[in-house]
Amino acid sequence: MNDKSFWMLKQKFNQSYEMENRHYHNHYELYYLLKGERYYFIKDRSYHVKSGDLVLINKNALHHTSNADDFHHEKIMIYFKEEYLSGLFNPEMSIDLFSIFRSNNNIISLNIKSQELVKQMLLKLLAEYNSYRSVLEESRQNIIFNREDNKQFKESEREKSFHLKIMLVELLYNLKRILKKEKKDFKHTSPLHKTISEIAQYLGKNYDKDISLGYAAEKFSLNSCYLSTKFKEITGFSFIEYLNLTRIKEAKVLLEKTDLNITQISQKVGFNTLSHFGRIFKKHNNTAPSKYRKLKTD
Repeated sequence: MNDKSFWMLKQKFNQSYEMENRHYHNHYELYYLLKGERYYFIKDRSYHVKSGDLVLINKNALHHTSNADDFHHEKIMIYFKEEYLSGLFNPEMSIDLFSIFRSNNNIISLNIKSQELVKQMLLKLLAEYNSYRSVLEESRQNIIFNREDNKQFKESEREKSFHLKIMLVELLYNLKRILKKEKKDFKHTSPLHKTISEIAQYLGKNYDKDISLGYAAEKFSLNSCYLSTKFKEITGFSFIEYLNLTRIKEAKVLLEKTDLNITQISQKVGFNTLSHFGRIFKKHNNTAPSKYRKLKTD
């Protein structure tokens, strides 16, 4: 198993924790809150996550988590790429297990019965994952030298890897069934959260235009300083940070999937100058746009 295609962890926090990197990534993320409460901003919505809630984050969705009133919390997280399960089933027999991550509501408030089911499945999956990691670590340390023992060791490794995939499929399938039964309409935490969400949606649809904080404030009938403060408070992103990350995310798609030159792409995603585009792109990706394209297309 490639460590970059599937990994999971359980964490407990007894002190304040704010996600340092406001980011997006090309893998799916599943987050189950065992204890406590958190605030989560995903794509263009703010959520109040409570114990027993399930958070589903689609690949390439901007997100950020922050403290609620009580910062003590415990969680289980799974990260995986679609390729991790590729080839596991006959395409004619497969169902879309990833549709749960494309829902309009990223937070699922489970009933007591579903909470217990999901919790136990996650804990069993975590135990199997940790067992598999131990097997891999032994292999890396070359503890087993006998050829016959090594053959059995490799067989055990393959079996555990396959079992992990089956357990993940079972979890996703059960979540798909649960979501059909427990689907609820999303409700904003407050009128202000609704307004900030509308502004984030506007930026997501109009990132290619020349938008400033002042322009957005006027459009939504808010004071610029007030909007700046509340946007950061609710989303975890500054106004310009959110806008630039949205632009860079779209630029990466164009770099990977089109033949447009760098200047055309910078203009298409809303940057006024090539130098500004290059500087912001490198800030968030640690490489220049041209090098990123070469890396992804070679």
